[in-house]
Amino acid sequence: MPNGDKVLEIARRELIAEGLLNQNLTLEIVSKNGCGASFEGVGVGASLYHVDGVRAFIGPYCSTEMDAVGKMAAFWNVPIIGYMSSDDYLIDKTIYRTLARISMRTTNSLAKAVAALVKHYGWHRVAIVTNTGALAFERTLAFEKILKTENVTVVQKVMFDENIDYQGMAASGLLNDLKHNARIIICMFSSTRELTREFMQATYLAEMNTHEYVYLLPWLQAGPKDVMPWLGADGSLLQKVKDHYENAIIIDDVNGFDDLLVTPFVKKIEAYGLKAADIDMGSIYGYLHLYDALKLYVLALRRSLELSNGNESVVDDGWQMWNHMRRLSFAGSQRGAASGTIQMDDLAERAPYYAAFYVSPSRTELMKVVTMNPVLLEKCNGLANNTGCFDLQMTDVMTGFWPSITGELPPEEPICGFGGEKCDYTILIMICAAALVLIVSATFAYFFNRRWQRTRLDKMPWRINRQELNIIDDEQVKSMLSLASANTKISNISAGVKRHAIVGNNTHATFHQYVQRRPIVFTRTDLTILMQMKQAVHDNINPFIGMAFNEKEEMLIVWKFCSRGTLQDIIYNTNVKLDTKFHGAFIRDIMLGLEYLHSSRIGYHGSLTPWACLIDRNWMIKLSDFGIADCIQRWERQQSIAVASDKEEGEINGVQKTGILYCAPEMLRNKEANKRRAADTDWLKQTTARRCMSDIYSCGVIMYEILARALPFPEGEDLVELVEVLRDGSKVVHPTIQDKDSISPEIASLLDECWQECPEARPN
Repeated sequence: MPNGDKVLEIARRELIAEGLLNQNLTLEIVSKNGCGASFEGVGVGASLYHVDGVRAFIGPYCSTEMDAVGKMAAFWNVPIIGYMSSDDYLIDKTIYRTLARISMRTTNSLAKAVAALVKHYGWHRVAIVTNTGALAFERTLAFEKILKTENVTVVQKVMFDENIDYQGMAASGLLNDLKHNARIIICMFSSTRELTREFMQATYLAEMNTHEYVYLLPWLQAGPKDVMPWLGADGSLLQKVKDHYENAIIIDDVNGFDDLLVTPFVKKIEAYGLKAADIDMGSIYGYLHLYDALKLYVLALRRSLELSNGNESVVDDGWQMWNHMRRLSFAGSQRGAASGTIQMDDLAERAPYYAAFYVSPSRTELMKVVTMNPVLLEKCNGLANNTGCFDLQMTDVMTGFWPSITGELPPEEPICGFGGEKCDYTILIMICAAALVLIVSATFAYFFNRRWQRTRLDKMPWRINRQELNIIDDEQVKSMLSLASANTKISNISAGVKRHAIVGNNTHATFHQYVQRRPIVFTRTDLTILMQMKQAVHDNINPFIGMAFNEKEEMLIVWKFCSRGTLQDIIYNTNVKLDTKFHGAFIRDIMLGLEYLHSSRIGYHGSLTPWACLIDRNWMIKLSDFGIADCIQRWERQQSIAVASDKEEGEINGVQKTGILYCAPEMLRNKEANKRRAADTDWLKQTTARRCMSDIYSCGVIMYEILARALPFPEGEDLVELVEVLRDGSKVVHPTIQDKDSISPEIASLLDECWQECPEARPN
C-alpha cells in the first residue's frame, strides 16, 4: 500500500507517546514490497529473516503470500501478524502456529455471525445461493461447516455461473428451486457487491422480493471500503437498484457502512503531515489494521518481557509471543468507536464486532437492527477445539421493522407449505396415480439415462474406440525405428513403459493396461480431469491421447510415445555421461512442466517420479501420468478395475513400486485411508495446495537423483524394506543428502527447501 511505511512510523511514534515504547524498548521497522504478480513476497520474507535479521512480520497484505510466509514464520518460530488476509484456512494453528490476525472480517467469523443471527430469529433451515469458482467454494464450505455446528440445516444450495447476469439467473429455473424449498436465503458470492446486485435484481423479476422472503447478505467484499450498493460513483441514489434490495439484511462489521473509524484516522495521520491523498483510500482498512498490528506486537512483546523478568531471548520465541496475543484486549487506532476496541480471541484472531443492517424501502441509509459483540468463554482451549472460544452476544437495536402486518420476520416455512400443499387436500386424491406415473417414469428415465450416458461418453475427445488401437510388440517397434537408434531408444524403454500401440493411422503411443471387472461409471470430477488432461498443451508435457474402456474387459490409458525412454533409464545408464548442462536442462524441463500443471486447471501432477519424466528425441523431458492417479485409485476402490502387478519387473502398470519413495508422507496416509474406506463412503480428498507441495517434495527427490545418480537415502539401504516401511505413511524416513561434497551448498539448500515444503516431511 502506498506510504504504508509512513503509517507504521506514525504508529511507532504514537506508541512512544503512550509509553509502550521507550529508550529501554525500541523497534526497528524494515518495510519491503510484496504481493506482486511474481509472488515475490515469499522471497522478500526469506530475505528479511535471513539477511536483515527480522524477528517479527506484519503482513504480507495478500492471502496468497500469507499462506507461504505464514508457514515459513512457523518454521522459523517468529511471530507474524496478518492485517488484511481473511481466508478461513489460515485459522489452522497446527500449520500457522505463530500467526495472529488483526483484520476485522474473516470468512469464519462472518459465518459465525450469520449462524448466530439465524438462531436469534428462531430459524433452523436456510438455503445458500453461491457461484462457481474457488473463492466462492471456500467461503460456502466455511459457512456450511459453521451452520452445521450451530444445528442449522442447509435445505437447498443453488450455484450460478461466476459470470452470469440477472437475466441468466432468472432464466435458469434455479430460483424456482429456492421458491419451493426455502424462505431464509444466504447469499454467498465471490464478488459480493456485483453478484449480489445481479441476484437481487433476478429475485425482483421473479417476484420473490416480498416480505415472505429474507435475504441474508454476508458482506465479504474485498478491496475498497464498503459503500451501499445502490449508490452511484458520484454518491447519487440509484432507486431502481435499491428497490431490488428490499427485504434484505446485510451482515457486516459494525462500522462497515459509516465513517466512524475512517474520518478520525485520516485526521490523525494529517497531524503527522500525511494527507488523505497520500494513501489509498480504497484500502483504508488496510492502513487501520496495519496501525493496530504494530500495537498488538508491542503489547505482546512487553508482556513476554515482563513474564520472563526482562529476558531478551523471548524475542526469538515466536510461539510464546503468539501465545501472549491470545485473549489480549486493547484500544485500537480509533478509541471510542464501536469496533475501535480490539479483542483477540483464544487463537490470537481478532474477535469480530458485527451488526445486522436492514435495507428499508423508505430510507436511503441502512438501519442497524442487531449488534453482535464477542464474549470470551472461560475454561475453553482454542488449540484443542480449533475455535476462538467466544460467543456473540446478540442485542436487538430495533424490532418491528419488517414490512409485514405484525412487523415480525417471516417463519422459515409458510403456514401452508412452500407450494400450498398443507392447505390443499386434493393432492391426497392424486397420490396413487402419481405413484404409478412415478414408477413408469423412473423406469423409462433409467434406461434413457443409460443410453444418454453411453452416447455422451462416445463423443468425448479423449474416448478411444478399441478397434482404433493396434497393439504392437517390441519386434514390431524395432522394425519401425532405424537400427542405429535402436540401442538408444528401445533399450531405454525396457525399465519403463513396455506396451506400444498405433492409434489411428500413424500415431505411436504407449499405454497402461488394467483388467476391467465392471463398466466404469464416470463422475463429474472424472470427466473434468480427463478433459483437462486432454487439453493440456506445453513443451514439457507429454500429450494425453485418451483412454479405451468398457471393451474387451480391459481399460487402457494411452500417452504419446517418447523415443528415448524415461529419465530413470538415463540416470542409471552408465554409458550416458551427464554433465552440468544435462543437469540444468533436465531440472529446468521438470520445473517448467510442473509450473504449467500447477497454474493450469489440473492444478497438480499427483504421481511425479523419474519414470513419469519421458525424454523425446531432442533430449527434452516431458511429464507424463499427470492428473490420473486419483481416478485410478477411485475406480480400483469401486472394483471397476484391477491393478495387475508385474512381479518380475517390480511394476504396476508402468508405475514402479519404489514410487512410494517419491511420495510425501501425508499423501501416502491419505491413499492408505481411502484404500481402507468402504466403497459407499465419502472419498478423503487433499487440497490442491497440499498436492502442489507434495509435487515439490517429489521434485526434490528427483533433482537429487539427477545430480547424484542415487536416491537420497543411505547407501546400501534395502529399498524393498524401505518401501514396506513407508507404504502407509505412518512412519517417515527423511530424504537426506548423502554426499555433500558432490553437491553445491546452494543446490543443497534448494533441496532442503523442497523437502521442507510438505509440513509432514520436515526433518527434526
